[in-house]
Amino acid sequence: MPDSPNDTFRAIFDLLPTPVVGFDRDGRHTFVNPAGCRMVGRPLDQLLGLKVTEVGLPQEVAAEISANLERVCTSGEPLAHTLRFPAAIGPVTLLVNLTALPEGAGVLATATNITAQSHAEIALRESEERYRKVVEDQTEVVCRFRPDGTITFVNDVYCRMFGKRVEELIGHSWQPLVHPDDRAHIESELATMAPTKPVVRIENRLTDGAGRMRWMEFVNRGFYVPSGELVEVQAVGRDVTDRRAAEDARRELEADLRAREQQQKYDRQLLQSQKLESLGVLAGGIAHDFNNLLTAMLGYASLSRMRLPPNDPISEDLKRIESAAQRAAELCQQMLAYAGRGQFVVHPVDLNVLTQEMSQLLATALSKRAVLKYNLTIGLPSVQADPTQLRQIVMNLITNASDAIEPRSGVITLTTGLIDADARYLSEIQAAAELAPGRYVYLEVSDTGSGMTEDVQSKIFDPFFTTKFTGRGLGLAAVQGIVRAHRGAIKVYSQVGKGTTFKVLLPALDRPSETSVPVPAVPTMAGRGRRVLVVDDEEDVQVFTRKILELVGFVVTVARDGRAGVEAFAVEPGEFALVLLDLTMPRLGGAEAYREMRRLRGDVRVVLTSGFAAQEATSGFEGKGLAGFLRKPFRADELLKIVIDTVGP
Repeated sequence: MPDSPNDTFRAIFDLLPTPVVGFDRDGRHTFVNPAGCRMVGRPLDQLLGLKVTEVGLPQEVAAEISANLERVCTSGEPLAHTLRFPAAIGPVTLLVNLTALPEGAGVLATATNITAQSHAEIALRESEERYRKVVEDQTEVVCRFRPDGTITFVNDVYCRMFGKRVEELIGHSWQPLVHPDDRAHIESELATMAPTKPVVRIENRLTDGAGRMRWMEFVNRGFYVPSGELVEVQAVGRDVTDRRAAEDARRELEADLRAREQQQKYDRQLLQSQKLESLGVLAGGIAHDFNNLLTAMLGYASLSRMRLPPNDPISEDLKRIESAAQRAAELCQQMLAYAGRGQFVVHPVDLNVLTQEMSQLLATALSKRAVLKYNLTIGLPSVQADPTQLRQIVMNLITNASDAIEPRSGVITLTTGLIDADARYLSEIQAAAELAPGRYVYLEVSDTGSGMTEDVQSKIFDPFFTTKFTGRGLGLAAVQGIVRAHRGAIKVYSQVGKGTTFKVLLPALDRPSETSVPVPAVPTMAGRGRRVLVVDDEEDVQVFTRKILELVGFVVTVARDGRAGVEAFAVEPGEFALVLLDLTMPRLGGAEAYREMRRLRGDVRVVLTSGFAAQEATSGFEGKGLAGFLRKPFRADELLKIVIDTVGP
């Protein structure tokens, strides 16, 4: 057991793991616990009574310890300091606490080994220094700020960017430094940061120290405590003004290119439309003149047959003349169809029924190497169309598909369906600019043939263009004319070596198909001396019409043009039972002549004649009391039927 309090303290000091050393006023060792002896690497008997400078320590270490002991003895104030000490186990860093003993008895020193902590602090300081050097040396702007926006750190580049000193930035908010219109966006983006998403990339504008507006791209990283609370944000930014300008220039260039492409597409469509219109006028004019000639040919042939006995051998020859003239009339009809001015008798038509009724006829048009498959959509609405013209479309498309497959084997697929075509879809179809968005029934003919090049595709609807050795080149031109006249459009897809698809779109009807009314038989005809005025600029048509009507008892007056017709009618307006009036004539056209005659006699009965379609020819006569329409070329029986129907038997 210890004999005194000092012995008690000594026993306690001996048990401590840290060095405890006592010194007298002269700096001599009066006590060293075992931990202190181990630190120095000497036994107690080699330390007691020796000064610090006498125990073999390096001179600078001994001098530092002696100076600190003297300070404490002189001032009586405690002192704590770190000491790099050459311990027996190697150099260590000690935290030394010096305390003056009562009554100037000396100094008590305790030491704590803080080598590991010191190394960590040194490493931290070195890391911070390296970080600072990296931040200061890089070209990007760097700043740190708290969640409330208060800046805690900026690098030199940041200061140079805004033309400010560090002290003008630290402790202030970043908000005033950026463009006012971008602040809300930045704050909303920063608000999306979370421990699971600590990085947010933001582009915003700011005004630099020279007053220039710059675009910056900042990579913002949030730092969080373990509880998930945001404590600081580091923003690293770079100037992207030049990149943004380049991107804007690229977008402007792309927009300009798109505008040019759109303009070129529009120009191509306009050119195609103008070309089609010009060719349509040409085709319509030619067909009109041909129809006048064919009217005389058919008329005189039929008139001659009427005058011959039933069994006369010449009657058969005249039949052949009529047949040839009728085929020529059909060719004219194709030209008018191309021009969009064909003769249509329209009513609701079910495309499925129409194609099924044509199945045997289509089979005869196929080559032996082609197989025709049907893919018909059930329950399609009807379309308002002339079934004869639709049959011509189907036949031409199937024939072309069959020719495209030769000489290989292949498949032709005929598909029907319904599509809701919007403005964008219709804009992709040439010559469909006037079509309104809506529901369209479509007829699609696809083949697995040779396909078409872009050059061929650009010409397929031109009249007289053909890739066939024996073709006339009117098939697709007539198809397009028919489709245009039905207010529809054609879309073509083709790839060389893989095949072609023609898609015909026709406006869908909401009402079901109607049953057609049979045409009544021609009644017995007798003119009984009634007067008819024939107004036509073609002499052959005048003479033929006069002879037919006179043959059945009408009294006929002829006029060579509209002006002459009005003058003849004005002599005795009330005497004419009927006027046969041609639409297209020199000096005064049919429409103008009709108005003049109605002024002379309001109830005048007029039958209009023309080689154009009834819809087009009579479009200016709605509500004006037109008695009827007779399409050229016409036969004698057709002429007599409409005349008798108009004036009565």
